[in-house]
Amino acid sequence: MLKRILLITLIVTVSGVVFFSLLSANVYYNSSLDFAKNQLTRYMEEFEEDEPFDEAGAAALSEKLFGARVTYILFDGTVVADSDGAASDYPNHLGRQEVSAALGSGAGFAVRSSASVNADMIYYCVRVNARLVSGDGTVYDDGALVRISMPTDSLWSIFVDSLPTLLWFLILVVLFSLFFTWLSTSYILKPVEKLTREMSLSGGRHVSTKYRELQPIVKLMNGMSDEIKDKVKKLNADSELEILILDSMENGMVIFRDPKDVILINRTAAKLLEYEENEPVRLFVEDAEVSAALAGNETASVSHKFGEREYMLRFTKVEETRVLLMTDVTEAVSAARSKNEFIANVTHEMNTPLTSIKGFAELIGSGNLDNERVSEAAATILRQSERLSNLIRSIINFSAIDNDELPPYDVDLTALVKETAAPFGPRIAERNISFTLEAEEGVIILSRRERMIEILNNLISNGIRYNKDGGDLKITLTGGKIPELCVSDTGVGISEENLPHIFSRFYTVDKSHNGTGGGFGLGLAIVRKLCTRAGWKLSVESRLGEGTTFKIRFFPPKIL
Repeated sequence: MLKRILLITLIVTVSGVVFFSLLSANVYYNSSLDFAKNQLTRYMEEFEEDEPFDEAGAAALSEKLFGARVTYILFDGTVVADSDGAASDYPNHLGRQEVSAALGSGAGFAVRSSASVNADMIYYCVRVNARLVSGDGTVYDDGALVRISMPTDSLWSIFVDSLPTLLWFLILVVLFSLFFTWLSTSYILKPVEKLTREMSLSGGRHVSTKYRELQPIVKLMNGMSDEIKDKVKKLNADSELEILILDSMENGMVIFRDPKDVILINRTAAKLLEYEENEPVRLFVEDAEVSAALAGNETASVSHKFGEREYMLRFTKVEETRVLLMTDVTEAVSAARSKNEFIANVTHEMNTPLTSIKGFAELIGSGNLDNERVSEAAATILRQSERLSNLIRSIINFSAIDNDELPPYDVDLTALVKETAAPFGPRIAERNISFTLEAEEGVIILSRRERMIEILNNLISNGIRYNKDGGDLKITLTGGKIPELCVSDTGVGISEENLPHIFSRFYTVDKSHNGTGGGFGLGLAIVRKLCTRAGWKLSVESRLGEGTTFKIRFFPPKIL
């Protein structure tokens, strides 16, 4: 800003000095012309009519007038005499401005460059209406013209002559103007510079000034500072919220330009990738499949295991960056695997009774069996039909739970446990299992009979199926504020590896599926889904080779 002010001052000063010089030269020029005219008028008063009207007289008059040029001219423009040369050397002067003026009005002035003397001249010509006589006796009865002239400076010559002085004056004026401008500008700008320093050091605090002219600027800057602080605060809050959201995501997210240039990474991704700041992501470099996905420009998905968990890595290109979304698909893959196993097992289970039914039906139809064999074949067909019916019913029951919106009602759980356990008596006796039922009387819960029967049937059936011959099976029901049901057996137990998965649908610990009334990986899944919907807590404790205990705590129920 100071440089600009100094430059403007320099331009204005130089322009002003030049303009003033030209104006002064013009005034001086006009003044010198007025002075010359007055001088020539006084000189003309020295002319005497009785002096010789010839070259000698012109020379004498010129000498009297301090060397002024004197010219005698007839009315027809003929030069009679000239103090600076022979009259014959001069052309006719009738067309000269001063001569024409003198012939018309008696006197005339003119300023022009004279070719004969090669200089600017001012001329004053007067008409003399008297009898004039030359030295040789020539008489001019009608009179003649007397012209006196003297050199004068032109406007340009005056300006050129003044240039040295003008240059020194210009230099002094410019130096003084620049120095004064620098001092005054520095003084004027000092409050602005002080205000600027205060604002730069204020740290967002309001500043003030005693100068009225600067107060609107201060008010504007304080307002802008407040607005900037609000926006920065909002941006920081938004940034913190974004980081919080990203870090709370179960999925990992990475935004990067290349393996060494990571723009953003959330906590999940940083942990999985073992990311260290300013270090390249090793997975992007060391894994061949991931490197191949990064080499292409299209969206790519890669499956990768981190420890025991399986993740789907999806790479998407967005302009010059790439976005990696890491999704945990362990459960999905496990469920898909279990579902595929379930479909294969169900196909096998359904095929086994159907094959038996078809085979024995064909034998009966052939007529080659006696009555006793026909009865045995019919009994086998009935058993296999029942097994097939149980399988289909389990699948239907599991699928129907999500769509069941019927209201609950009070259920006498004590009576229902006894009622449900009774039909299992023959199976218990068949395997020589010691069965104990300890049920507190009058235990009432809010549920529905058919759903509780489903839960009890699955738990008791498991307690028999996976028990040892001659083992123990115990059902305990207690009341109180939170009723509790326990079903314990001393069977084969469940390994630690299988324990986390036993409530997953389509999952079976025993892959042989030789049991009846279940054994397809849906029984415990149905129990868990019913308990979850009702708000009950289902837990299991088991040791391999020692037995298993299932426990249900009946918290305030939801609709089953």
